[in-house]
Amino acid sequence: MDLDNKLANKLENKLDTIISILTNIETRLTKIEDNIVSMKEDNKAVEKDCSKMREHIDFIEHTYDAVKMPLNYLKTNIEYIIGSKSPSLPLIEDA
Repeated sequence: MDLDNKLANKLENKLDTIISILTNIETRLTKIEDNIVSMKEDNKAVEKDCSKMREHIDFIEHTYDAVKMPLNYLKTNIEYIIGSKSPSLPLIEDA
């Protein structure tokens, strides 16, 4: 009988240890899930900001393309009048 009690106590202690470990794992897993949700929310905000930046870059490129030719024309005529020459306005290239 004494042996049965010792064995039962050992098994109970091992079960308590396993339950404690599983509880710890569950707590850590919950924290990881919360962090993933938070990162997804942050990612949505970053995507929104990147989209706005892309729209702004497109606007600037379009505006530059629209005024580049008239500016080159003015630059060329001014250079002809003052007698100097410099390179044409550069093209905007995607990085």
